[in-house]
Amino acid sequence: MRVEAKNISKSYKKNGNELRIINNFNYIFEAGKLYLIQGQSGKGKTTLLTMLALLQDSDSGDIFYNGEKVSNISREEQCRVRRENIGIIFQDFNLFQNLSVMDNVTMISQCVQRNNNAEIIEKAEAILNKVGLSDRKNHKPNELSGGEQQRAGIARALINHPGILICDEPVSNLDKENTENIVNFIDEYCHKQKKIAIVTSHDKSFMDLADYVIKL
Repeated sequence: MRVEAKNISKSYKKNGNELRIINNFNYIFEAGKLYLIQGQSGKGKTTLLTMLALLQDSDSGDIFYNGEKVSNISREEQCRVRRENIGIIFQDFNLFQNLSVMDNVTMISQCVQRNNNAEIIEKAEAILNKVGLSDRKNHKPNELSGGEQQRAGIARALINHPGILICDEPVSNLDKENTENIVNFIDEYCHKQKKIAIVTSHDKSFMDLADYVIKL
């Protein structure tokens, strides 16, 4: 997998003025590498992640996946590309409150692999065990601690073995033990399985593991 950002820019309106967040960002992300994005609050780290994940459009510039331009395709096609290629770990979890942990984790897989429910459940069981949530799979998010919700979000992001893993502060709500487990899990997923990991985090562990650090 290869992701290329060419001349990406993004601005917002604030108090009637245009505020440029990202200005002509260029970068190539390659498989088997962990990229750490750093910058002060308001420098556009999350904005950049959402554009790379096709969750919002840039004002200008283009994004390519394996040489194919994906920044100008239809919303429907972008959703398909995202489901098939991207796993996203959100800072604020983004779990569906009316669904169980198991249903949250399997939801996207069921959209992609409509006739393989038993296989999906088996994969979900394995990854929930990996993140230490096997005994919480039938609980709803409001019955979980913040750290448990974060781990459920991580399991959901990884169940389809995406080629691109995008992580916005993935360990911000975890204790020391769980932080170590998840950092190691992301490290192994990226480097041993040759996936792209793009991470924003203030945790020193990612600085030690990152192949490249991008300053915004």
